[in-house]
Amino acid sequence: MLYSPILSILRIFPLFCWVITSLTTHFLNFFVFKRNFFTFFNIFFRGLIYIFGIKVKISGKMDDKKVLYVANHISYLDILILGAFLKGLFVAKSEIKNWPLINKIADLGRTIFVNRSKISSIKEQVKILENYLEKKENLILFPEGTSSDGSKVLPFKSSLFSLTELKKFQEYKVQPITISYSKIDGMPVEKKFRPFFAWFGNMDLISHAWKFLGLGFSEVDIKFHKPIKFKYFKNRKEASKVCQNIISDQVSLNYKGMSCEDKIKLYEFKLL
Repeated sequence: MLYSPILSILRIFPLFCWVITSLTTHFLNFFVFKRNFFTFFNIFFRGLIYIFGIKVKISGKMDDKKVLYVANHISYLDILILGAFLKGLFVAKSEIKNWPLINKIADLGRTIFVNRSKISSIKEQVKILENYLEKKENLILFPEGTSSDGSKVLPFKSSLFSLTELKKFQEYKVQPITISYSKIDGMPVEKKFRPFFAWFGNMDLISHAWKFLGLGFSEVDIKFHKPIKFKYFKNRKEASKVCQNIISDQVSLNYKGMSCEDKIKLYEFKLL
C-alpha cells in the first residue's frame, strides 16, 4: 500500500485528541501534583508511535542511571521513539524553538536547547549540561547535529562530549544507541523508501508528517549498546569517535544483514 491520503485523514483525529488530552493531563500532573514527569512522557510518546503505526523492536539492555545516551539521527520520529522508552532530557539545536507546536512540546519535555553554530558558546553549553548531570539527570544527544537518510552515520561533533572529560562525572556512562528503520508496510527498507521516514535536507515538516501518517505500519530497530564509563575515554574526541564507530558499524550490519525472506519480498515488489 505504502502511502494512502485516506489513512492520513483517519489518523489525524485520534492524533489531535491524544495530544490535547495528554498535554492537559501533563499540565495538571506536573504543575499541580508535581509527580511522574518521565512516566507521563513515556506514555505520551508511546501513544504517538502507536497512532503513527510504528512498531519498535528493542535489543540490548537500556541503562537508566547516570547516562549520556548517544544516538544517530534520521528523523523527528527518533524523538518520539526514544522518548517512549528513555527517562532523560533531550539536547536539541536552538532552531527548534521556532518550530510551531513542536517547540511547545519540547518546552514541556524540558528540552535543553544549544546553539552549535557559535563556537564561542560551547563552554557555556557544556556548563549548562554539567548542571543537569549534577542533578543526576540523564541526557539524550544526537551528535551528528542534523538528520540524514539513515543509510550511514554522519561525522559526530565532539564538542558536547567534553562532559566525559570532567573528573567529577567519571562514574557517568555513555550508552550508544542505534536507530534503524527496517520495514514499511512489511517491505524491507531500501534507498527509495527512506524519504518516507527520514526527514533531512530541505524537507517540509508538515507535509512529511502528513505522508508518514498515510503509511500502513513501520518497523524500527533500536539497539542499546553496552554503556561505557566516562573514565575509560582519554578525551572528548575519543569518546565521540568510539560512539560513532559503534553506531556506524551497527547501521551497516542492519542493512547488509537483510534476511532471505526480506530479500525475496523486495525482489517481488520490484517486479510489480
